[in-house]
Amino acid sequence: MWQSVFLLLIAAVGIVVAQPRGGGEANPGMQTNPESLKRWQDMRFGMFIHWGPVTLRGTEIGWSRGMQVPIQDYDSLYREFNPSLFDAREWVGLAKAAGMKYLVITSKHHDGFCLWNSKYTDYSIAATPFHRDVLKELSDECAGQGIAFCTYYSILDWHHPHYTTRYGGDSRPVETSDMNIYRSYLKQQIEELVMTYRTNLLWFDGEWEGSWTHEDGMKLYADARKLNDALLINNRVDKGRAGMKGMTVSGKFAGDFGTPEQEVGAFDNANPWESCITIGNQWSWKPNDRMKSLKECIQILAKTAGGGGNLLLNISPMPDGRIERRQAERLKGIGAWLARYGESIYGTRGGPYKPTRWLASTHKGNRIYVHVLRAPKDELRLPMLPGRTIREARSLGGAKLSMRVDGGSVVIAFPRVPADENDDVIALELDGPAEGVDALEVPQDLFIEVDDGDIRLATKPGPSYPARGVQSLVDGVRGSMDIADGEWMGFEHDDFTAVVDMRKSRTISKVIVGCLQKQDSWIFMPKSIEVCVSDSGKEFKLAGRIDIGGQKRDGEVRARDMNISLGAVKARYVKISAMNVGTCPDWHPGAGGKAWLFIDEIVLE
Repeated sequence: MWQSVFLLLIAAVGIVVAQPRGGGEANPGMQTNPESLKRWQDMRFGMFIHWGPVTLRGTEIGWSRGMQVPIQDYDSLYREFNPSLFDAREWVGLAKAAGMKYLVITSKHHDGFCLWNSKYTDYSIAATPFHRDVLKELSDECAGQGIAFCTYYSILDWHHPHYTTRYGGDSRPVETSDMNIYRSYLKQQIEELVMTYRTNLLWFDGEWEGSWTHEDGMKLYADARKLNDALLINNRVDKGRAGMKGMTVSGKFAGDFGTPEQEVGAFDNANPWESCITIGNQWSWKPNDRMKSLKECIQILAKTAGGGGNLLLNISPMPDGRIERRQAERLKGIGAWLARYGESIYGTRGGPYKPTRWLASTHKGNRIYVHVLRAPKDELRLPMLPGRTIREARSLGGAKLSMRVDGGSVVIAFPRVPADENDDVIALELDGPAEGVDALEVPQDLFIEVDDGDIRLATKPGPSYPARGVQSLVDGVRGSMDIADGEWMGFEHDDFTAVVDMRKSRTISKVIVGCLQKQDSWIFMPKSIEVCVSDSGKEFKLAGRIDIGGQKRDGEVRARDMNISLGAVKARYVKISAMNVGTCPDWHPGAGGKAWLFIDEIVLE
């Protein structure tokens, strides 16, 4: 009877189950709570927080104990951890301003330090000069602001004397350690998190070591669900993780959803998943960490939702308890975008058009939302939907767009000026529900993709601004106005010249080169850009050129796409040269000094 009700609920919420999920083979009757799952999937966007005494050193929270910070020093950091500027209202308010619907914080990471006043250890926030119970304040504030409170908890604990794996050169013997004592400790702490702190979701980690078994994972899942049947529990409670890709789809292992890490998961509407991705490079705070641009964050969110998953975007508060202003501004920027386009994210499911580097799609009811991540020249060509007719296409919240049918494709006129440069959303109204439409492949070669190794530079960039190598020139992510964001490639006094090998002869009509002007940093637009083509890679002929003109003293900081029209030329090799102005003009404070040229994003159409 219970199983029949479960299947009816699943059908009602439109989720296709490929394999049973829940308590694993030892608990066949304990399956994922369908109402909790639907509620969580509808949220689509959450805040991950990695924080603790390690921020005093600025090293990574997972691996630095004993590897980057001596163990004795690391284990004493809590004695000077005093985040006096911590304000739960501000943290939760920022999550809300970002459009996030749930919050997951590291209650205990691999280092064993607890951010709550646990009855079962002295190695906690209560023993610091700060004293206050961070988790209690966050839990209460989340309840007040309508954000679901959730907790990360590391199964492994390299600090606890009875956890039987050592790490980082820890010299303590394991012969006297007893995993039964540690399992009891772990169970008691989970009970605290569920019953006292009212966590809605348990996000486990650290299950990969030999000290933890498949049987341990299934038992922990069952014990937690018995405390609160509405809990959701990730797949890292057990051994069912497929590396960083997500989860093994099998009823053998316990867990309700997969957890791809630092990448957008593969398209999958049948098996729930959540990508956890950092807003910078490091999980915990470090000074001057490279931060993802607003465009990059928004497009990661769109691709994740378009693939059928949730996004858990990680922030890293500072040692004093504040969230860096630049991280806060980035989150508010995402929230501003969601205030306009949120209906294309919240409550949706992925597809039916599978994500590519230039497009993602979501659907809800009779509507498909097409996220155009890189705008085509003048029209959007998509496969016809089997069994459905598109009644209308319009920019979300904007004008109706003309469309026509061409063979097996629907062709939509694309606005000359996209409504949003980060992610332009087009809504397609159908004559019936989008749910149930088979997933469709869309053309991958609408834009010519250039991989690392297919592009070479004639001149090396300045050592301070190498970006992330030539791949950053073609990764679809435009640098922000922050020249230290890791995306811009800077050339001091030198010109920029890149040769692209497209592997085979192709027809090219346009080359786009992204440039930056920031005169107070001695960065100017190029004086000209040339595009030359070749079949052999040795002899090139001029195919297009633009002259930018003199440098005006306007002080405006701006990124600009330089469009070089080629007509229609066919070639295998394309050489792109942007000419540096060389020296700062007479009106500039650095007159006569070396000028900089900043380049990011090369697009071939």
